[in-house]
Amino acid sequence: MIRCGIIGYGFLGKKLAGYLTRYKMRGLAITALANSRGYLYYPKGFDSDNLPADITGHTSFRASNPLEILERGLVDLLVTLTPTNVYNGEPGLTYIREALKSGVDVVTADKGPLVVAFRELTSLADSMGVFLCYEATVGGGIPVFSLARHSLRGDRILSIKGILNGTTNYILSRMHFEGLPLDLALQEAQMMGLAERDPSLDLEGIDSACKIVILANALLGADRRLEDVKVKGITQVTSDAILAAKELGMTIKLVGSIEGGRLSVAPRLVRLNHPLCVHGSLNAIQFKMEILGDLTLIGRGAGESTVSALLSDIEWILAQKEASRGGR
Repeated sequence: MIRCGIIGYGFLGKKLAGYLTRYKMRGLAITALANSRGYLYYPKGFDSDNLPADITGHTSFRASNPLEILERGLVDLLVTLTPTNVYNGEPGLTYIREALKSGVDVVTADKGPLVVAFRELTSLADSMGVFLCYEATVGGGIPVFSLARHSLRGDRILSIKGILNGTTNYILSRMHFEGLPLDLALQEAQMMGLAERDPSLDLEGIDSACKIVILANALLGADRRLEDVKVKGITQVTSDAILAAKELGMTIKLVGSIEGGRLSVAPRLVRLNHPLCVHGSLNAIQFKMEILGDLTLIGRGAGESTVSALLSDIEWILAQKEASRGGR
């Protein structure tokens, strides 16, 4: 049995645990569920009947640092779904670092640790002979990294462009189609749960910049940080600018790009018939390949679709473990 722990038992954590307990995967069992206040441990593994909605109020809840899961050797695979901190990567950075040091495989949806310490964490995983998977950090459920690493590995990526933030894409889409000013489109996005109460990381382009850093480091072998990205958000985009773009058969999108070693995020004019011109909360990522040319991936970039990427990473790790056992 491979014992799995989840740190960050919120919306994504509950959705993931629900899928994992309903659809058993290669002998995987969820043995630990944690939040910032403590954890639940069930050595036999939770199932769909005893999976708690709230772990803090559970009679077996242990109020303690979640790192105790690792210190006590309670898991073989750790999923970290902690809130993103783009400035120092915490608390997810410590969870991931300590898990890797303990010889525990890690799957994460937390961008912060990878933005702050990508090279350190991937090198640590390699030195410990464990896996660090992060498909869910960019593009929600779009299989960005797995496609690039497995299906495109005979080709060479020349550049990457993308619509990487569903919140700003929704806002710009509403401005384009309904003529809403930015502040009203933002209010609507907040009412629909697409934007946070403090949407500054989205509107100022920081969230997209984080994803550009991860793409550059993971797929192009770079060693970049957030400060290496030239960033401009959408706060200065006006209804008049959107209207002027429409008259030219174009619209304005927040585009992240990696070209010629330069990383940037900024509002750009995009043709309405361009593959990157997706609307609503969709994400789109376009690779320019040396042989294949342009390849564009489109999909939902947030919410429950992210669970698909988490499950894909978990299944891949389990398959590698199984292949390794078979090889012996």
